Amino acid sequence: NLDGKEETVYLISDANGNVNQTIVSSWLKNGSKNARIDDVSCLSEIQNVKGDESYTRIEEQITWQEDGEDIYYQGTSDKELPVSVKFTYYLDGKETAPENLKGKSGKLRIKIDYMNRAKRSAVIDGKEEEIYTPFVMVTGMILPEENFSNVVIDNGKVISDGQRNMVLGVGMPGLKESLGLDEESASSLIEEIRIPESLEITAEVKDFSMEPTFTVA
Repeated sequence: NLDGKEETVYLISDANGNVNQTIVSSWLKNGSKNARIDDVSCLSEIQNVKGDESYTRIEEQITWQEDGEDIYYQGTSDKELPVSVKFTYYLDGKETAPENLKGKSGKLRIKIDYMNRAKRSAVIDGKEEEIYTPFVMVTGMILPEENFSNVVIDNGKVISDGQRNMVLGVGMPGLKESLGLDEESASSLIEEIRIPESLEITAEVKDFSMEPTFTVA
């Protein structure tokens, strides 16, 4: 009796990319105007975030009693994620903890590494192979010109409006290995096909201060 379900996972992380909280937002589509919706969820602390419809739960089986409208709810999860991101900061060539960068000036380098944990076995042309579920990772940030100048990114784009540098980078972790492009026999192909799994951003920084970054998988 459910016409569709969409879920979005929000990760609240520290400046290094370590996840502090995982929040999942679910949208139960009820185009058929059912008076009851049966759902399955492994989330904890489930809360209705839009209406006042109530639910009953037996383990992972959830039944929503409602008036024919869509249901929007949120919950938390402690499951391991299929992908992750790590930020490492260097000031004047020396690795520096983000909490020690505030107010500093110099040559800044930010290394962003993407990790893919969604590896599985699959039979391809009669042969069992280990492949990754493909993810495209996109990281964006805004760096004010008063603090950041000469901003350069290796796998992405920097756009400046004279006051802000809008930085957007892209990576596809695991795809190179899945395609066999990390093998020595494919060295000639590696030179022709670029599949980034990390980003590097360099800039001249003055009185370091940085707004939140956003990564979408």
